[in-house]
Amino acid sequence: MDFYTAYNENGDLAKFEIDEGKVKCGHCGKIYYQERYEQVPGFREVDDDICPYCHESNGRSGDWEFFNRKIED
Repeated sequence: MDFYTAYNENGDLAKFEIDEGKVKCGHCGKIYYQERYEQVPGFREVDDDICPYCHESNGRSGDWEFFNRKIED
């Protein structure tokens, strides 16, 4: 887990978790890591954004390829 240091709402220096690449499932509500890569024009296929927990689709894209994984505790 990566962190950055910044001032919080009270003006105190605090550590915050870097949440880049995290998305929330619209079905089960769990948060998971997602990497997206733009597909090559001419070789595009429709790809589903599948939650690694409940295996439901959170959308589809012909422009992006999704790589989703669970957040390890």
